[in-house]
This record gives sequence, C-alpha cells and structure tokens, in this order.
Amino acid sequence: MHSAPNRKRVVSARIAATILLVFSIQVIAEEELVLHFGYGSNMSEEYMKQYTPSLKYVMNAQLPNFEIQFRKYSENMKGGISSIISKPGGMIYGVLYYIPKNEMDELDILEDVPLGIYARETYQVLGEDGNWYAADLYRVTNPKGPFEPAKQYLDLMIAGATEHDINSAWIATLRKMREALD
Repeated sequence: MHSAPNRKRVVSARIAATILLVFSIQVIAEEELVLHFGYGSNMSEEYMKQYTPSLKYVMNAQLPNFEIQFRKYSENMKGGISSIISKPGGMIYGVLYYIPKNEMDELDILEDVPLGIYARETYQVLGEDGNWYAADLYRVTNPKGPFEPAKQYLDLMIAGATEHDINSAWIATLRKMREALD
C-alpha cells in the first residue's frame, strides 16, 4: 500500500507523462510532412527554399498522361508560367520533396490558392524507384492562353531540371524554348 506522499508522486508522475504525451502529439502534428511534386519553377531547390526552407529532396518523378503548358500570365515575370494539362501519352518530369505542412500552407498563399488561381491537388506520380506516390502539386484552375513562357520562369525550370539531373531530352527542350526567347 502506498503512503500519501508516494501516491502524490505517482499521480504527479502520471500527470507529467500525460502532459509530455500531449505535447509530443502536438509536435508530431505540427511537423506533418506533405509530399510535393514540383514540375515548373518548383523543381529549383534554391527557389523553393526561399519559401519552404525545411524542404527535403526525395527523388525525381514523372506524371504520365499530362503535359506542361504555359497557361497563366505572370505580370511579375512578364510571360507565361506553367500548369499541367491532360494529354494521353504525355509525360511531365519533376521532383518530389517532403515539405512541412505549415510551410506548404504558406506556399499555398504564394501560389494564389486562396484566390482560386491555382489549386493544390493530389496526383499519383511515378518515382524513379518504380513506385507510385500520392503527391500534391499546383494546377491552374482556369487555364488561359497559352502564353509565351517567361524567360525568368524558364531559367528556374532549367536550373531545377539540371540540378536534379532530370531527363536530358526534357532539359534540351527547355533550353531550346529559352533560346527562342532571346
């Protein structure tokens, strides 16, 4: 049988353990990660780290049966920026990142999700390891154009594709598009 001081210690220990458990669950929830598929400027890790400093590169990936088109005009970049458009047999090359949920929520604001210009949606992408992954990406909700790509935007795409050694034919296509703008 426990004496009164011992019971108080046991109760205090249980309360402390419960508080620690609740705190740990909150920390884990706050650190929840989102798997993001970057295919445009979001392929560039240097660019992305300005907005999502905790991101972690996972691997290269592909989104089949879609293609990239420049269907939103950016006043800041003075040209088109990319979105995905359905195309049977098409292929989009990109990268997978793990991004903390709170940083992803902030990226939604940068991507104009609250304004309805872009939507963050989950798609199945094929990782370079041969496995399928559910990953979030950004898609223009009401495509316009197509527009001539913005030079600065293409530069970011080329930098990201080169940095992650994405499909060499895709990098050559991006470079050719960029050269045509000079």
